Amino acid sequence: MKLFHPGLRELLHINQYLRKHKVEFLTIETSLPRWFKAISKQIPNYSLGLHLRREYRHLVMGLQALKLKEIDSIYVMEVYNQHLLLLLPLLKLTGKKVFLGLHGNQTLAQENFIKSLGFQFLKRYLAVSPQTKAVLLELDDALINPNFQLPSHSKVVIPHPMISEVTPRLQKKERLPKDSRIKVGIVGIIRADKPIGKLLTKLIDYASKHNNCEIVLGTPQKQKNQEMDNLNISILDTTQDRDYFNALKSIDILVTYFDKDRYYYRASGVISDAASCGCYIIAPDYPLIKHQITWPVTIGSTFSSIEELDSLLGAAIYNVRENGQDNHWEWRKKRGAEYIAELLFTDDFQA
Repeated sequence: MKLFHPGLRELLHINQYLRKHKVEFLTIETSLPRWFKAISKQIPNYSLGLHLRREYRHLVMGLQALKLKEIDSIYVMEVYNQHLLLLLPLLKLTGKKVFLGLHGNQTLAQENFIKSLGFQFLKRYLAVSPQTKAVLLELDDALINPNFQLPSHSKVVIPHPMISEVTPRLQKKERLPKDSRIKVGIVGIIRADKPIGKLLTKLIDYASKHNNCEIVLGTPQKQKNQEMDNLNISILDTTQDRDYFNALKSIDILVTYFDKDRYYYRASGVISDAASCGCYIIAPDYPLIKHQITWPVTIGSTFSSIEELDSLLGAAIYNVRENGQDNHWEWRKKRGAEYIAELLFTDDFQA
């Protein structure tokens, strides 16, 4: 099954930890008919064409749900607020228990009128639909604007799942060679809400003063510009999934920076991926991101200002050398499908 947020695929293993209950998963990543895709791309307004394609995908999810018979509940992996008016009534007709995975939906609702309308519809729907639960990642939404909080009875909180297919490269109690240089990396897609300019400058400046580390940038080839080729850093192409994970496994420390308006109440996929690979994480001090790297054990540190990076990098390098990736093995214990199955299906969980 293809997912819009591939870092959530650990959830697909939940069924193996349940006694009798059976869950079916739905995703918006479904193939579009060629004729429909062609017509939608002929629309001069790109946003309108994109809206129609997403509307179609939500309709398909709803129709697929109506065909599901030999199951007990439905887990919708990802949704867009503005398309819930079409999807939710179809899910209601199934008569099944429904879990709606939310990933930044509340944050996005605060910056767009149409998405806000869709979210308000969701709130009202949840208030009168006890069979439907919204799944939040990391923390409850009590820390955001009350207008964008969900009814208390309608939500369940789970940790952002790890990637079970990858593991830290150091075993417990194993340490890096004393003469090795620590690799500090920025990995992932470069876009407006993930600015790297100041971050990269800061890391390069740090490395120029400390010969115990080197800087790595991992990003899709099409996002790399010529100026990056002139920097004194290693650049890895992460266009393919395997290259992306190889880049994460090759570094010791991941440093990230996100726009506060977009990520204050939103978990990070790249942080979860990097942590699954054993990277020590340095990230902004936003609530959900902080919880990702400090629960159930600490595997990184956070900053409120980019000016703190020098001291955090020094502490991180020391931590990596002294403690290896021991904590990452503990971190994984509460982020796998088994633990999440227990949170979602307490009465049917098979210990």
